[in-house]
Amino acid sequence: MHWQPIQDLPPDWRKLASTELPPLVTVWNEQAERLRSSGEFITFMERLRREIAIETGIIERLYTLDRGITRLLIEQGINESLIPHGATDKPIGQVVALIQDQETAIEGLFDFVGGQRQLSTSYIKQLHQVLTQNQDSTEALVTATQKIIKVSLIRGDWKKQPNNPMRLSGDIHEYCPPEQVASEMDNLIAWHHQHRLEQVTPEVEAAWLHHRFTQIHPFQDGNGRVARCLASLVFIQASWFPLVLTRDDRAVYIQAAEQADHGDLSKLISLFAKSQKQSFICTSI
Repeated sequence: MHWQPIQDLPPDWRKLASTELPPLVTVWNEQAERLRSSGEFITFMERLRREIAIETGIIERLYTLDRGITRLLIEQGINESLIPHGATDKPIGQVVALIQDQETAIEGLFDFVGGQRQLSTSYIKQLHQVLTQNQDSTEALVTATQKIIKVSLIRGDWKKQPNNPMRLSGDIHEYCPPEQVASEMDNLIAWHHQHRLEQVTPEVEAAWLHHRFTQIHPFQDGNGRVARCLASLVFIQASWFPLVLTRDDRAVYIQAAEQADHGDLSKLISLFAKSQKQSFICTSI
């Protein structure tokens, strides 16, 4: 697939908005103040952050982790001593460090919103640095030989070389060329700020921002992790919940992203809305 500059939302974006979320949001807003001060809600949010932190690494195939151990870590906290030998395919210390980086990034989103800061390219670079703090290398395709090699990871800065992956079909999926990244990211941020003024609904904006960011693929690696954090940021700014996607959502998530590549954001919006719906229901029971 050939790279194309990112596009703004279609003028009829309101047709893409979820019809199921508004009544849930109304109920949530009525209960939010009371719930937020309860111990149950604080515990729920801690578990939610841990689940996101663990599952995002599994989605990206940074590591594997048994479902039972995943549940234990969500319930009790990210602790090396809870992971037995053989429960993951990577050194346990490395897995814990990667999960903790992702948890730190999610916590940072709440601080960012609490500080009433506006999204910028410098914050996105900072986010990448946090998410990849304990990742030293990534894979790269050598075009001449078609071999995959390990290269040192550039943290917190735009890519210097193309990072176009080869699909199973043998086709190359083209992302934004390195020399166009800065201008494309400026466009992304400008449109995002405009959308906030236009009060684009959170599920539509989160899906748009996530997809257009991944179209650019500005970093050498870690773009999926940053994209999901950006989607979470949109939801947190709306006083909703960070985006929860798990290994069970991976196939639908990839399919939705591919559909968005062809100009249809509806499936990605539906997936993100479903995540919010589950969080609203869990906290309103």
